[in-house]
Amino acid sequence: MENKNVLSKTGKKENKTNKNTSSKNQSSSTTTGSFTQDKENTLEKVFEKLLKDIYTAELELVDALPKVMEAAYEEDFEDAVRDHLEETKRQVKRLEKIFTQLRIDKEDSEISEPISGLIGETTKIINEFESGPVRDSALIICAQKIEHYEIAAYGSLRTLADVLGIEQIGDVLDRSLEEEKAADELLSELAEDINEMACDYSNQEFENESWTSGRE
Repeated sequence: MENKNVLSKTGKKENKTNKNTSSKNQSSSTTTGSFTQDKENTLEKVFEKLLKDIYTAELELVDALPKVMEAAYEEDFEDAVRDHLEETKRQVKRLEKIFTQLRIDKEDSEISEPISGLIGETTKIINEFESGPVRDSALIICAQKIEHYEIAAYGSLRTLADVLGIEQIGDVLDRSLEEEKAADELLSELAEDINEMACDYSNQEFENESWTSGRE
């Protein structure tokens, strides 16, 4: 009888220990989920490549946005670019924390070619157009192209994070996603007034040119 009781208590104790270990592992998995590294042709690899792409994109934008801010004609547009520059810096830090949590080496990240192309387009506009509402209008178009790329990237990463079981990482990515959506909406609002001013300016320029041509 005594041996039976001892075995029963021991078994109960072992079950409790196993339960604690299982709970600890489950808690750990909420951060890393089923994420594995060094495996090609996996969903994890897709996530990693997209994460590195948006990371280098944000780094490029940290360098590029001050030039856009300087080129902005309307004060509201300049303020919006300044605010988003600070958001972008915070987004870079979030991504770096994700790399650390998932133990991904960010140092081999390649330049984001789509963002590089859009930044090049933005630089071209700054050089080709005079400071004024027309250039602001063109710059907003470029800025929204960039925002749409970032929204697609963060949205895809958020979805993949859920599928891979790294919900906490997904929540962090969702914060950046919402910031990009808000930035895009603000640009749309600014564009309404700036496009009107650009149109008035263009019409005035056309009338001036027509008047000058008539005199000749």
